[in-house]
Amino acid sequence: MEHSHTAKILPPLALLSAIALTALRVFHLRNFFDSDGMLPAQSSVLLITVLACAGFFLVLTLFCLRLNRLPGTEACFPQWGVWAFPKFVAAALLLAGTVLLLQNQTRMEAVWKYRITLVGALSAPAMVWTICSPRRGKSIFPARLLPALFTVAALIFRFRTWSHDPLVIHITPALLAWVCCAMETMLLSGFPLGAGHRRSSVLFGLSAGIFTCMTMADYLLGQKTDIGEALTLLGLAVWCTSAALELLQFRVQNELPASAEMQQAEGDTAPTTEPLPN
Repeated sequence: MEHSHTAKILPPLALLSAIALTALRVFHLRNFFDSDGMLPAQSSVLLITVLACAGFFLVLTLFCLRLNRLPGTEACFPQWGVWAFPKFVAAALLLAGTVLLLQNQTRMEAVWKYRITLVGALSAPAMVWTICSPRRGKSIFPARLLPALFTVAALIFRFRTWSHDPLVIHITPALLAWVCCAMETMLLSGFPLGAGHRRSSVLFGLSAGIFTCMTMADYLLGQKTDIGEALTLLGLAVWCTSAALELLQFRVQNELPASAEMQQAEGDTAPTTEPLPN
């Protein structure tokens, strides 16, 4: 029952973290950045942002350490159900974002960047296949792996571009969001093989949603304008957060090891004997 109690705390805690960090980002963008997007000399905005993000991530980590630590399988994610809808939304957002990026030929700096984005577009139907596939387990491992390959490759490419930015504060929320999305998609690829990490998947899935909300403040306030980039990240974040929330469900958190389930079943079916009369 301890796992279930912790699982109930994490969603509102993650929501509170997303609201707080997004509000902090909006406050900084409106009050500290000038019209050219620069900060005053000796500004502490970066330090405050990093400490706030690290603090919320640490709190989430402490709670996630109290979750069920059994190896996760694809059975943790039901084929259909309430979480199918946000997953379809995530795939649609990712497809729309990558298509917009593919159409923006002027920013295609190299052929391999085009190929990475194309893998992202193909990741959307792969996501849908993990929901609709009649077969579970190892057979859907390739569909789980494709979004992971795209996210890691896209993160590497974007980091090369971000490294030319003179202000780290410009890229901090997006960098954290992409890192968490990359970690989550890689972790999810282990579930079809029976080697999923439930606690880490909850941590990075929720964190992906939190830092993506923080990043969206830049688009809402006009600091960033690339809609394709925003939709791509948003789609990945919805996918990762949905997976994390699924892993917090009662049946997943209260699952027992196979040996314990067998002992419990034997105890329930064992015949009761009455003492013989004297």
